[in-house]
This record gives sequence, structure tokens and C-alpha cells, in this order.
Amino acid sequence: MELWQYYRILRKRKWLIIIGTLICVGAAAAYLFAMPKTYSASTTVMERLPDSSSVNIFSSPMLQIDPRIRLANLMELATSNSVKDSAFRKVMELNSQFGSDTVRSIIDSLDVEPVQDTTVLSLTVEAKSPTEAVDAANFVGQALIDKYNELNYGGASRARQFIADQLPAAKGKLLKIREELRKYKEGTNSVMLPNQTQALIQQLSQFENNVSVYQVQANEADAKVKSLKSELTGFPEKRTTAVTLQSNPVWQQMQVDLAKQQMDLQKMLQDRTPQHPDVLALQQQILVTERKLKEVGTTILGAKTDSTNPVRDALVQNYVSALAEASSAKAATNAAKKVLSDLKPQLLSLPAKESKLASLTAEEDAAKNTYALLKQKYDEARIKELESTSVSMLQVVDGATLAKSDTMKKILKVLLALVFGLAFSCGMAFLLNYLDNAVKTPVEAERLLGAPVFACVPLSREPLLSSGKSLPQVGAPYQMLSANLWIAGRDSDQRTILVASAEPNVGRSVTAANLAISLALDGGSVILVDADFRQPSINKLFNADNEKGLSNVLAGKLSAGNALKDTKVPGLKLITSGPQPANPVRLLRSAEMQQVVDELGKMADFVVFDSPAGVTFADATLLAAVVKNVILVHAAGSVPRGAEAEFQTRLDQVNSNIVGVVLNMVSPQDSHGYYHFRSSYGELMQSGKQNLFLPDKIEE
Repeated sequence: MELWQYYRILRKRKWLIIIGTLICVGAAAAYLFAMPKTYSASTTVMERLPDSSSVNIFSSPMLQIDPRIRLANLMELATSNSVKDSAFRKVMELNSQFGSDTVRSIIDSLDVEPVQDTTVLSLTVEAKSPTEAVDAANFVGQALIDKYNELNYGGASRARQFIADQLPAAKGKLLKIREELRKYKEGTNSVMLPNQTQALIQQLSQFENNVSVYQVQANEADAKVKSLKSELTGFPEKRTTAVTLQSNPVWQQMQVDLAKQQMDLQKMLQDRTPQHPDVLALQQQILVTERKLKEVGTTILGAKTDSTNPVRDALVQNYVSALAEASSAKAATNAAKKVLSDLKPQLLSLPAKESKLASLTAEEDAAKNTYALLKQKYDEARIKELESTSVSMLQVVDGATLAKSDTMKKILKVLLALVFGLAFSCGMAFLLNYLDNAVKTPVEAERLLGAPVFACVPLSREPLLSSGKSLPQVGAPYQMLSANLWIAGRDSDQRTILVASAEPNVGRSVTAANLAISLALDGGSVILVDADFRQPSINKLFNADNEKGLSNVLAGKLSAGNALKDTKVPGLKLITSGPQPANPVRLLRSAEMQQVVDELGKMADFVVFDSPAGVTFADATLLAAVVKNVILVHAAGSVPRGAEAEFQTRLDQVNSNIVGVVLNMVSPQDSHGYYHFRSSYGELMQSGKQNLFLPDKIEE
């Protein structure tokens, strides 16, 4: 389809496009300007990264991610349910007068957008009052910061809290054992222990201390595992980018080697002092193995996809590391407990007083070492917690402020609705054109009827040319039709023409009348015969009486010459239908009908016959068998229902000659002649003459 055809489709359905566009724009404007006014408040937060002078004791999982992805992760975190739920609880606590549904709708309206070329996020919420909007924006920003700190630095706080809970019990146990040892010494006057016993107690104390150390590490790792596991449930596994991780075989082998080295160390300490060179060398190997374990990582990259959440991946990595730490600490604890179980029977072999004193002394040393260890771990956790605030923080750049009036946004949305409505309406116009199978153009009519289209007659309020009021663009198609008939009938002695149609109400009688008028105005002698006995209308078009006519001639009561009536158009005579016969078919198939046609053909240059609908009555077929030459009339805009093919079959059976087709009632946008007449010959319509296709004066 060429561009001009698209243009014609749009022009033909311009009112559909205009109305459809207006409906879309009106609906959008009514919705935007009639809906309750809302207020938007925005707050901005920024992630402050550590500078080169910072000393990082506590690594942040967020800092291990590419900076470009980190901003996307912050957006994901800001829109997470945990942040929204936290903000919802804060708003409800401080503003109890707000309903829960109202607060939830405000929080759910959260819109997060990054500020271009920065690490700043803009958090925007909408509410029905400015106070609600500002409060909700502030609470959402604070909830995001709290969640960010919890994810990045929550481990140090949890570890400190766990150790703080253990310190009172450890201190109480130490004081209790010391009091028990003091009383035992006073009651037995025991002060010193033999060197061998002291060495045994030292070993027991060392391993008790090891058990305490490993137990604390295991408990701390377990607490970290539980915390990370709960955090993992708050983040979706799928997102825009992802990596598929698999277990690192190097890390697994090093984990096995570390466990073996720790077992060898426990066995070596049974017969060697902690200062022995072999013990020191093995301890150094354990430190090297532990350092390599942290560097290697528990997993390796198996395949990269675009589906998982990088924040969740970092948590998973920390979760796996915590599991490894817990497993390693539990293995070391079990090894130390096994050595203790081997050493404790040796205390039982000592004398009663010495055994009791040695046992109490060992318990005191173990309790003292445990308390000192917890105190050291507590101080380390506090340092980590304080240090974390200088590593990386999410800070509020600007507090919540009300956004400017959204009138401009509404106008832009209305303009967008205009564009959408225009596109939608044009699409509907093309769709309707595609679904429309009505015959509207000459090409479609020729394809349907199998004959050339001689004329396309546009719609007109005054269809009859003889009225003197019809427009020039209506008369031009009939001039073209009459010219084609003059050319087609040059070599024919008999120029009888039947104007017929398959269906009724297509303008058949008007076409026959105007054709006769146009032929007469072109200088020919023309006889117009109304052969429609079913619903005659020619006499009404010419204001002629119908008392006598064709039916009288066929009945033998009147001659053809006496049936002729004069008209206002020079050269045009008329034979009306006459009284309606009881059986029109009998008259039309009679020998008299053939005689009338032959006689009239000799009396004029052209004889034009009108007829009823061809698929409704047999009249048109009988007339075609006698008249032979047929002009088919088809109404533009009508949908083919099969009547045209049926009527053409009947015409073929009587060997009639379909001369051409008149496409009647054509819309101006579908008529090329009308378009060019208006664009190039419009001055004819303004020349002062009502009808240029009639003589200046029609004789009465």
C-alpha cells in the first residue's frame, strides 16, 4: 500500500480519529485533574565511601561489589519489604492518628531514582497531606540507613552483644572457683604443688583455655550464621545480574589440612611444651593455612547469568564463610576436649589433697583464661563496631522536602495521552479499513462485478440532473457514462440499454433517468422506458402522469408511439410503467415485449429501460434477454452478500451483454473525479450557474 492510500484511509475516517483522540485526552485530563490532590516529598541519601587513609578492620560486603552495581543494590534495598515495613512501624508509632491503610498506601508509593552521575538516591513518597508526605519520606530514609548499617556492620554489634551476655557468667564462675580454692587451701594448709603436678596443671589449663577459645569462636560463628540466615530470607534470589557459584575444591582441601594440623598440634602438646620449636613451627603453619583459607574463598564462579541479586550473593558468601568458621572451631574444640579427656585421669592418680588442689588450680586457670579471652573479644568487637562508622556510611544529604506543583507533570501526561490517543485512533482507522469488505472504490467494484466501471456518482441531495439544482460534480460522471455509451454503440444499429441491479435501493431509477438526460443533452434522441412494474418511480422523478404506459402497450391497448410523453429535456421522451399488471412476468416474456423494444430502437438513438431488483424478481432477467445491453448499478459502501454473483449468473444464461458498471452513492473521499473536480475546477461551482451540464433554458 502506497503512502497516498494511507492518507486517504486517514482522511476518510478523520472524524473517528478526532473523536477517539478527544476521548483519550478528555479521559486523561478528567482523571488527572479530578483526582484528589496529592503531595510529594523527597529525601536524598548518599553512600560515603572510605578514603585511602582509613584503616579497615571490619570489611563491608557492600564495598566488595562494583560501584556501579552497588548503587543498583541500594535501590533494591530501598524498595525491599524489610525497609518498607520498618518505615511503616515508625510512622505508626509516632503518628498514631494516621490509619494503617493510609500509611501503607503512602509507603507503597515509594519511588527510588538515582541522581545521574552520583552515588545519591532520591526517595519520593506521595500522600494526601504535606505533613504525611514529609514524615513518611524521612522515616523511609532512616529505615534505609538502619537496614544498610545492619547488613554491613550488624556482625560486629551482634558479636559484641553476644560476648557481653557471656561476660557476667564467666566472671561469676572465676570468682566462685577462686573462693573455693581459697577455702580449700586454708582448710588443708596446702600452698605449693610439686613441679610435675604444676606441669600437668599447666597442660590442663592450656587445653581448657583452648576449649574455651574454640567454643567462643564456635558460638560467635553460630550466632553469625543464624543472623545471616535470617537476612537471606529478606532478599529475593533473582534480580538483574547473577553468578552461579560452586564449591571451591582448593578451599575444601585446605579445610581438611587445617583440621589435620590442629589435631597434630593437640597431640604434640601432650609431650612437648608450647615453646618447643616443633610446636611453634606447627602453629605457624596453622596460621598460614587459616590466612590462605580467607584469601581463597569457599566458592568459585561457575557461570555468570543475569538473574541473581548481588547483595544476596555477598550475604551467601559471608554465610558460607561463617559456616566454615563454625565447622573449624567445632573441630578444634572436639580435638582439645579429646586431649583433656586423656589428661584428666592423670589428676586422679595424684594423692587426694594434691589431686583436689591441682583440680581446683586448673579450674581457676581455665576460668581466668576464659574470662580474659571474653574480655579481649569484647574489646575487639567494640573496636570493630566503632571503626565501622568510619568505613562506609549511608547518610542523609537533604531532609524531606515537598516537591513543586505537579501541574506541569499533569500537562505532560495529557500531551502523552494526546499522542497515545492519536496513535490509537489511527490504528483503529486502519483496523476498521482492513476489516471493512464493503465495495467503495472502482477497483473493488470491477473486481466484484467483472466489468469496467464507467462512472462513479457521488452522493447528492438533488440527484436528478433535470431539476436544475444538482451540482456540477454530480453531472460530470453521467457525461462520462454517456460518452462511454456513445463510443461503445458506434458500430451498433440498436442502442437499447437496460439499467439493472442485483439488489434494491441502489439508485437504479435515478441512474436510468440521469443517463437518459445526459445522452439527450449530448445531442441524441433518447427514450426512457419505466419497465419497473413492481415499484415504478420514473413518473415521479419527471412529474408525469402514469395512467397510460408500458403495461398498456404490452396489453395491446396502446401503441408505442402514442405512449411517448414529452419532458423538459430537449431530445428526451418518456414512457411510464402504466397501470400495474397482475402478472408482470407474463407481459415481459411476451412477443409484444420484443416488438416494443425493436420499435422503440428504430425511433431513437438510445432507449434506456429501468427495471426492478434482479435477485428479487425475474423481471430484470427477462428484460435483459430482450434488451441485451446491460448497465449494472451498485451502491458504494454496501457489503457483497452473493446477490451480485447470482444475478450475473442469470444474465449469462440469457446471453446478455454487460456493457459497464455505475458505482453510485460514492463518498467524496473515495471518488478521484470528485477530488480533482474540487481541487482544480472549484471555480465552476462559484461561477453563478446552478448546473453547467444543462442548457441555459429548458423548453416546456
